[in-house]
Amino acid sequence: MRVEFDLAGLHDDHTIRAQVPPPLSELCVRVLAANFASRPTLRGIAPRYINRVTELLPTNLPLEVTGPIIDDEGYWKRCSVERWDNCQISDHGSSWKRCYFERNLADFLESFDPLKTDTEELTRTLAISKDYVFSLRIKQFLSHLDMEMLFQNVPTLCNLDMTFGVKEIGMEYERSLFGMKMSDVTSLQKALRVTETLTILSLPCNLLDDNTTRVLAAGLQSNSTITSLDLSHNKIADRGVKAIAKLLTDKCVLISLNLSDNHVHADGGKYFGRALKSNSSLETLNLRLNRLGDEGGKMLLEGLTDNSTLTHLNLSCNALDHDSAQQLGFIVSSSPVLQNLDLSGNVLSEDAGRVLRDGLQHNRTLTSVDLRLNQISVDTAAAIDETCKANKYETQRLRREVFEMQAMRSNQEQHGSK
Repeated sequence: MRVEFDLAGLHDDHTIRAQVPPPLSELCVRVLAANFASRPTLRGIAPRYINRVTELLPTNLPLEVTGPIIDDEGYWKRCSVERWDNCQISDHGSSWKRCYFERNLADFLESFDPLKTDTEELTRTLAISKDYVFSLRIKQFLSHLDMEMLFQNVPTLCNLDMTFGVKEIGMEYERSLFGMKMSDVTSLQKALRVTETLTILSLPCNLLDDNTTRVLAAGLQSNSTITSLDLSHNKIADRGVKAIAKLLTDKCVLISLNLSDNHVHADGGKYFGRALKSNSSLETLNLRLNRLGDEGGKMLLEGLTDNSTLTHLNLSCNALDHDSAQQLGFIVSSSPVLQNLDLSGNVLSEDAGRVLRDGLQHNRTLTSVDLRLNQISVDTAAAIDETCKANKYETQRLRREVFEMQAMRSNQEQHGSK
């Protein structure tokens, strides 16, 4: 019987392929990658092959092995994407390696329990992370570790965002698990006195009150590195604000201060008003969702008459009324620096809106005023908005002219040197 064969596609280019072995260099690269855990080194490998070696490495190698040796961003991207669903490297200096080490340390600290995990594991994790961690965002800190020890073991830490909460607590809620205790604040106070790298400190949603804030302020008094302080969504009232306001001296380096959603009343506005008269560093002040009232708003705004640095001010949802608007009208007509003003959610009347509109006629710096949820008419709000838009376009035009002049001067200097 004659046997017939199906020859369809016999000459297809995708069917017939020569059995060519890979180049010797590729075989060597595979061997190096396969044995990297036992012989971790890239020394002696030609630069053109290093990326290929790291491309073949598994992502579960110990960090003690990969951290000091591998700088290839492609490798750390694979490690990060395989471990976490959402990786925003813009929050980590646009570096995948930083992203992996910072999130790895944050996850470890959030889950660390000294009763269940050996402290040697903590020491080891801190030791392998210390050269690559610049920012930490921690949403639970059940261990309540000594903050001074953390700062000493992560000497490059520049940005700390910490909330003493509990994630996925379900039905096992206990009030004592939330917020910073006095011991935590005292520990942080000592750390703030000695740190030389921390520039951004965020402590939102920590149930901080006046007593704990005063202890924290004592540590900040001796600090000369922190330029941004976020104490939003706490329980800080006027006594705590008084301690914070005392930090705003002529030697202060704070640029941004966020106290939104606290318990600041009229006396707090008075303390800030006094501090702003002499302060020469603060550029952004956020007091949204507090209880300043018309009197407190007026006293705070009086301090701005002698201030030459504040560019962004948020006083939304503070029950500001006519007296505050009168002071604002004077400020916007004379302030040479204020650029952004949020007054939304207050009780400003139509007369208050007209005062602001008239004051803006002499202003050239204010580019944004938010007046939503007030009692100001649409026409008055539109007039204020038009003035701000004109100021914004003029500011952009001046910046463009300065940039063009600098570029022209640079070209002239280059031609002159030739």
